[in-house]
Amino acid sequence: MRISFNRFRGFLLFAALGLAGLSASAGARAPAPAKAPADPVVQAVKKCRSADGEKKRTCYTAVLDARLAGGGAAAAIQMLDRLVALDPDVRRDAHMYAHRIGVSALKSPSEVGAAFTTCTPAYQSGCYHGVIQSYFMARESEGGAVTAESVEALCADHRETRKDLLFQCTHGLGHGLAILRNHDLPEALKDCDLLSRPGEREMCYAGTFMETLVHATDPHHVVARAETAAAPRAGNGAEGHDHHGPAHAGTDAAKPSFPALDPADLHYPCSALAEKYLIACYTLQTSAMLHHTKRDFARTASECGRAPEKARTTCFVSLGRDVSTAALGDSAQAVRLCGFAEAAFRPACHRGVVGSIVNMNADPAEGIPYCKAVTEAESKRVCYAVVGQQALVLPNGETRREQACRAAEPDWLEACLGRPPSPAPPGGGL
Repeated sequence: MRISFNRFRGFLLFAALGLAGLSASAGARAPAPAKAPADPVVQAVKKCRSADGEKKRTCYTAVLDARLAGGGAAAAIQMLDRLVALDPDVRRDAHMYAHRIGVSALKSPSEVGAAFTTCTPAYQSGCYHGVIQSYFMARESEGGAVTAESVEALCADHRETRKDLLFQCTHGLGHGLAILRNHDLPEALKDCDLLSRPGEREMCYAGTFMETLVHATDPHHVVARAETAAAPRAGNGAEGHDHHGPAHAGTDAAKPSFPALDPADLHYPCSALAEKYLIACYTLQTSAMLHHTKRDFARTASECGRAPEKARTTCFVSLGRDVSTAALGDSAQAVRLCGFAEAAFRPACHRGVVGSIVNMNADPAEGIPYCKAVTEAESKRVCYAVVGQQALVLPNGETRREQACRAAEPDWLEACLGRPPSPAPPGGGL
């Protein structure tokens, strides 16, 4: 027999009233039910959401630091996941918050591998980057030098087992070296050159360019070690949360000898460095262009068309990454902004958009709706192909690709799965 919820609720109410009457007649009152504990994430959003700019970031940082102190890095990442879902401003700055969590996850330079296991690739891998930053902060405070042996050994644990973590580690290595060298780009690049494997050098280069550029355009992006999970390191006390690390705080040495930006040259620093750094440099260069042009995407697309031929496609992929950030999840807006690219390079722009979408939460399924919004055939093919490719660099990549691609438009399923298109039927079909 089926009982409707309303009838069942009425029965419960009747029973409750009857029991209350019995208790009253016996001269006793039923105890009031205990209140459920307040949700700390909801409380944090209520507290921090009304603040603006840096005050809001400081408020959320304090909340996450407290969670770090009480539950460790994994618990803080889980809290960040929920904050992102409740406040769009947290999503916008999520990489910075994850970076800070990673800085605090490392307790000793010998525990990089273990610290990596507490991170996730979400939020553009900020937690992994923070672990490597913390490693170099510790080595610097202990007087450790950067050598070919030290940079080769840092990511060795992942070289033969986890290609996804090898990427995160070597890219994070670039971030850490840039911070260690006080954002002197040529010096950090020289350190990357100590790596013997070309692919790892390229990943390291890209990390140095990202760290140097973001430091110049958004100095709030990275924060030094949060002192909630471990004792402060030498020279980096509670008031020392500066972007440079312990050796550079509050000194004239904080000014790098190689300027990060040149408003008179939209292709700088790529235009001032050796050709071997060109591709890695242009993976980030549109962020510099947009900084100088006050977010003028049309002009930036035009500048990508003037990039050296070798790096032109890379520049448009970079544009797509920045388009994704600007569009804030609005697929139609992202498609419109990629429309500023030359027709031949629009697929590259869409590649950058969908790659950024997948990287934000390390979820290939999140790229599918964007690919559906793309209209041009070649751009759509590239978009779906990137979703499948990005899935493969995540844990359980084959399974995740299959799951994500099930939601693809039927005509583009093969592209998503990385298979060649099915041949046309004999005679050309009907």
